[in-house]
Amino acid sequence: MNINEIFLSIQGEGPYTGEKMLFIRTEYCNLRCSWCDTKYSFNEGKIFTIPQIIETVNEYRNKNDFDWICITGGEPLLQRDLNELISILTDNYKILLETSGSIDIGKFLPIYNSVYKDIDFKLPSSGMYNKFNYTNINYISDHDYIKFTVGDQMDFDIFIKEAEKINHLNNSIQFIIQPVWGKDPKWFADAFINAKIKNTKFMLQEHKYVFGDVRGK
Repeated sequence: MNINEIFLSIQGEGPYTGEKMLFIRTEYCNLRCSWCDTKYSFNEGKIFTIPQIIETVNEYRNKNDFDWICITGGEPLLQRDLNELISILTDNYKILLETSGSIDIGKFLPIYNSVYKDIDFKLPSSGMYNKFNYTNINYISDHDYIKFTVGDQMDFDIFIKEAEKINHLNNSIQFIIQPVWGKDPKWFADAFINAKIKNTKFMLQEHKYVFGDVRGK
């Protein structure tokens, strides 16, 4: 697998915010979001074998206690041996898979039910709108969620429209909206309070408020 970095930190996004997690960041992504904060993952990495990844995980575990591993990117679903890695890790850890939402999870991850899934939905300000693969709605369990990163009023309006569309297909999916880092969160909070939407939580990127916008945190 092509791995960009492995580090221990705090989950700062979504309903599992605050959980201590070991992050395995894979290299490369098929999308190019305008506000991406991990562009270094596009082409900075090296090849790890599955045993090398497990050895690194065990080294962290020997020094610390954690129950969660977050597999993120880049886009993890582009990694050929992802299924094998997850099959091994799920014996001892809860796995949170962060994916862009553009790739069919069922096709690339047959064991999708064994992981918690953070599925992005790219809005217009990202420059990657209309990339969401609606097939992924079929693979969403109660502990999964779809995350919308909102940059402006148009993004928020599109979020409302897309959330309604998805609710018609599955009305039990949890949505997370968060402002693009650096935008005034109060405006988005006010918009959220005054909008008629269901199954939605407004959240901030907690790790950036704690550590700043730095690599490996």
